[in-house]
Amino acid sequence: MAAYTGGSSSVKYGYEGTLDAEGHITADPTFATESAAITNVFGINQKVTNLSVATNRMDLNKLGQVETSKFAYGTQAGSVSIGFVWDSGDSYKLWDSLYKTPSGTAAGWIYPSGSTRPDTASTSPTAPSSLTTQIQVNTAAAVLTRTLKGCIVNSIGLSTSIGETVNGTVDMSFAEESTADVANNGTFDLQSSNDQAGTPYTFAHGELLTTTGDGSTLVAVSEIQDVDITFATNAELLYQLGSHYGVGSFRKIFEISGRIRTTFKDSKMLQYVLDQSIVGAEVETITDATGVGMKLTFTQGTKSILLEFSGVSFGDHSTSGIEPAEVVFEELNWKCKRARIVVDTT
Repeated sequence: MAAYTGGSSSVKYGYEGTLDAEGHITADPTFATESAAITNVFGINQKVTNLSVATNRMDLNKLGQVETSKFAYGTQAGSVSIGFVWDSGDSYKLWDSLYKTPSGTAAGWIYPSGSTRPDTASTSPTAPSSLTTQIQVNTAAAVLTRTLKGCIVNSIGLSTSIGETVNGTVDMSFAEESTADVANNGTFDLQSSNDQAGTPYTFAHGELLTTTGDGSTLVAVSEIQDVDITFATNAELLYQLGSHYGVGSFRKIFEISGRIRTTFKDSKMLQYVLDQSIVGAEVETITDATGVGMKLTFTQGTKSILLEFSGVSFGDHSTSGIEPAEVVFEELNWKCKRARIVVDTT
């Protein structure tokens, strides 16, 4: 039998529960019940960077010998990580896993639903939306289908640097994989047949803005070199007596953090850190009059993704390149309280 390869593989997902025509959730899902529409792709250039499942085996020993006597098995624990490139098509549906169903239309999907500014946007404290991830690998003889049910998103990442695409990552835990189905005549859903009609977002079509020294307006930060953002739910699976599979999930503190690296031109960003982000009447964080402390936009023709962050706090400042004939760069790690995302897919 020939070895499986990525050249004949596919990965896709669908939310669990009742879905609308766009694939958004219309009601809370029945956890770990296989999605009726496993049709979404994460983005362009998809790859499964990690897939593991463990039985939490327990070794039982007995007096009088040094060999293991018996094995017992505890809860099933699985994790899967996907790498991809954010695109102008369907990548945005991943935000449903953090904020549930958006409001608006394709001309402006809004997360959280109905929000007009990030500082007043409320993220539901309930369990995260669960999804089913299906991974297939194919040879001429057989199709291996792995169906991961009850996937909960632990984190979503967005990053880019000079000359790069806007790369994405999603790390998930999953509650159940009960069957690894190998069918000699199975149906293989070629990745090329999935909807990957979107155009990749790139560093060259991005813009980052943050507040000025007095905190009144947003201005562009020039010569950005790197941008990283992570949305972390810190979600965990719930188990109960009578099953080794997860039966539910809950989210802990929702953390939004990131890093920016840019050329060092003035003391503004450094002063934010030295002042502990006390700007004007605003204490603790930087936020302008519209409730935005930082804004990141990527465009591709008429399509775009806009990320607004409120209550931004810079935790540290580092400098590099203070050496002969080199450019001096500054790098800041930040965290914010809330975010608002608007995606135009028209």
